[in-house]
Amino acid sequence: MTNVAILFGGTSTEHDISCTSAENVVACLSGRFDLTLVGITRDGRWLRYSGDPTKLAGDAWAGHDCEPVALAPGEGLVAQGERGARPLGVDVALPVLHGQGGEDGTVQGALEVAGVPYVGCGVMASAVCMDKDAAHRLAAAAGVRSPRCAVLYRGSSDQARQAVPGACGGFPVFVKPARGGSSIGVSKASDEAEYAAALDAALALDEKACVEEAIVGMEVGCAVVGDAVRGTRMGAVDQIVISGDGFFRIHLEDDPGANTELRCPAELPDAVLERVHTAATTVYEALGCEGFARVDLFVTPDDEVVFNEVNSTPGLTYYSRFPQMMRAAGHELGDVLAELVEERLAREAEGLR
Repeated sequence: MTNVAILFGGTSTEHDISCTSAENVVACLSGRFDLTLVGITRDGRWLRYSGDPTKLAGDAWAGHDCEPVALAPGEGLVAQGERGARPLGVDVALPVLHGQGGEDGTVQGALEVAGVPYVGCGVMASAVCMDKDAAHRLAAAAGVRSPRCAVLYRGSSDQARQAVPGACGGFPVFVKPARGGSSIGVSKASDEAEYAAALDAALALDEKACVEEAIVGMEVGCAVVGDAVRGTRMGAVDQIVISGDGFFRIHLEDDPGANTELRCPAELPDAVLERVHTAATTVYEALGCEGFARVDLFVTPDDEVVFNEVNSTPGLTYYSRFPQMMRAAGHELGDVLAELVEERLAREAEGLR
């Protein structure tokens, strides 16, 4: 049976989300493949976990039933236990890692150096999707409207900081770490005081921050599978209805739907849905995505479609948007991931990445 390594955890602020995603992925793929669970601790240690696969959420898994793991060129994933180093016999890896140090191309590059095939976006696409400024530039070059955006770096002068909101059309603006995949560190600023606090919060997480014009409209998402060469397919488009503090914060772990209503399928006219599909596919291909990703867009009151971001490894928890969108289109997450694994192995057999 095919041995699939599930990589989870990681060093980013999205460590907990990754563990919860991995627990759901394991449940979906159990019985279809031999699963090797490789958790990455918050301090960056790689551990093979052989304990209860239903106990991945949180950090309890890292305290027992673990042995160190390394990536070795020519050997792949190698366990380093008391019996010495031994290859784990992994056929393909499925990274379920979110944020920096996992979703940004670093782990993907390490897997390629070690000769381990993996499912999902490659090094370049992962890095570009993580950098919101770069992603917006590429999307705009492909003809998809993106918010006006300016970039500030840690240590920028007060004069540079003050000039940025004007370049984005004035307040309100959104301030976010330039490299990230969730709402962590993202703030909406409607005046100078909120802007200063938002910028400090973003730059505490990343040395580069993006300041974007606030787009008035609804957020919609597209679950996209495939690639530009072999073709893409899409789940149902979803629609986010916000309440409370005005932010989509699905990763409030105690109550993930506390301030949002997710409508899937989205309640949009067919003509608008067609434009959403076209924009999502254009962005996905322009950024070089493959395997699977979630493309997020805005639809304005005038039915203009505006690019927001791409999550190259979208959340895969039981309540995450990607699984819900695929399910609404008639595709269960386990079936989608199993098909991606088989497609990746077929390409490997043909000598393709």
